[in-house]
Amino acid sequence: MLTGAWGARAGELLEQAAERGGKRVHRAGALAMVHPPELVDGNRCCWLFGEPEDRGALAAHFGFGVSCNLHDAFARALTELGDAAYELLCGRFVVVAFDGKRNRCLVTRDQLGAQPLVHVRLGDGVLFAEHERDLLDLLPHTPSPDRLALLQWIENGLTPTRHTLYEGVQRLPAGHRLILDGTHASVGRWWSLRYEGVERDSAGALAERLREAAFAATRRAVEGAQRPAVKLSGGLDSACVAAGLAASGFVNGRASAIGATFSGYPATDESKLIEATARHVNLPLELVEFDPANSMLAPALEHIVRWRLPPGTANLFLWRPLMARARELGVDLMLDGEGGDELFGLAPYLIADKLRTGRLRTAWSYTRGLPGIGHHPGNRLRLRALRHYGLRPLVPTTVLLRRERARAMSSGSIVPSADALALIDLRTTSREDRRSGPRWWRLQAETLVDTRDLLDVGGLFRREAADEKIERRHPFLYDLELVEATLRLPPQLQLDPVRDRLLLREALTGLIPETVRTRHVKSYFNAPMLAGIRADERGLIEPLRRTNAVVRAYVTQETLDREIGVPPDDRSMLAVGSLWRIAIANRWLEYQAGESS
Repeated sequence: MLTGAWGARAGELLEQAAERGGKRVHRAGALAMVHPPELVDGNRCCWLFGEPEDRGALAAHFGFGVSCNLHDAFARALTELGDAAYELLCGRFVVVAFDGKRNRCLVTRDQLGAQPLVHVRLGDGVLFAEHERDLLDLLPHTPSPDRLALLQWIENGLTPTRHTLYEGVQRLPAGHRLILDGTHASVGRWWSLRYEGVERDSAGALAERLREAAFAATRRAVEGAQRPAVKLSGGLDSACVAAGLAASGFVNGRASAIGATFSGYPATDESKLIEATARHVNLPLELVEFDPANSMLAPALEHIVRWRLPPGTANLFLWRPLMARARELGVDLMLDGEGGDELFGLAPYLIADKLRTGRLRTAWSYTRGLPGIGHHPGNRLRLRALRHYGLRPLVPTTVLLRRERARAMSSGSIVPSADALALIDLRTTSREDRRSGPRWWRLQAETLVDTRDLLDVGGLFRREAADEKIERRHPFLYDLELVEATLRLPPQLQLDPVRDRLLLREALTGLIPETVRTRHVKSYFNAPMLAGIRADERGLIEPLRRTNAVVRAYVTQETLDREIGVPPDDRSMLAVGSLWRIAIANRWLEYQAGESS
């Protein structure tokens, strides 16, 4: 259990909670942990949580064989190499390392943020844990909602850097560590992606290496599983995972595929493509038909009660029946293709890089190759693309901030103007311009690490795995070697006016069905989502009409009334996403008020 305390008052609260649960607290100086250490070496103690992986450097450095115990190897590396040992780890992990000689503790989170960690200051110390709920169970009083964090979550599903939805409870960012030294606590960055140029080779050779890297990530993700499965859709990314799973040797009944069908929603249903992929890669397939009677609200309320947080996605009602069937089949690990769109897709800011260096003709030619623009785009459409991907990224930050402030002062936003201005100030002060490299690369790195962390994707998937009682791994989200490999691909090789993820498509020739490999449209869950919120109108939308709805104290009431006044049949998918977050925030605030009363 990843729960710890630093300092007298924090340690006392942890001791009390441990006694109530019949557990023992392990002490090391000012540090208290509800878990025995993996290493005790003189004045040094070390704890490893999650699923840390050896990038190969640990075994190579110490001459261990492939069967060496990773915890023992890392403990030795930490003793001999100090902070440099962390660079030898990857995967999902948090390391707690206490140095008794210096009375100092480092709580280090993995590079990509797969393992969540939250913390709160308490007197002269700190409490830290995997989830907010774990901290709230230790505190004498539940903190108030963080107004700005909640408003930003309502607006776009993100929270500000380091913030959670609870006042004073902070999230440790990916690649950062808590530094606990006496009565001083600080947060510092220990790792960041670094630009190392791009590979120079033919498109065919690079596509082949990309396939090898993607399949290697899938092999690493499936290690240790007995009955792995892939959550299969009709898309390219899950098909790539399925092909990698088949190539890893997990066949002959050990691995399978499972997919959802939506016969009542033809625009969403991908059953024929799912069947074609499973057949092509020789994986047994289980199809689970979606029941339109499934409540959209019920699993969200269960999540609020269990985790004391609103769920990070509205899709729980779509996928829980599929995961329930996977449990019945004995699946112990579920893989998926989450994150593939961003990982393998185009880096459009290469247009800005060409403009910045004066290569105007090249920048203009690139606008013709943006995926989805079509084979014969008009100049007006290309000029819009040039402004968005070429000129806008070159606008000075001060100018962009003035524009943001002007928009914040205009009416129509669900976020009140004063709060919108405060959020802009918060983003400005927390912005770290730390990465060097071309703009296309910096945006990709930000998307693959920072934005996912602001969405709390790591926490979301850890909570879902606990609820579903099936381990979940995401080879396209949290495999560091694959992320680094894709960031070395020349972005211009992804240019195609119709198809996205061009190199991956080329890499999978013959390995997945052609109907999936060459398909350039996506299926969306708009219809079942619209139907779901309509079916749960009474529990989701009607409470918002009340003048005493708790969320009205946070949002712009005129905008809220306008959004809920749209007839259900006239709502757009964008409006439904916003309405869902407002409605779930309202139910979460109600639950918070009930808990504290």
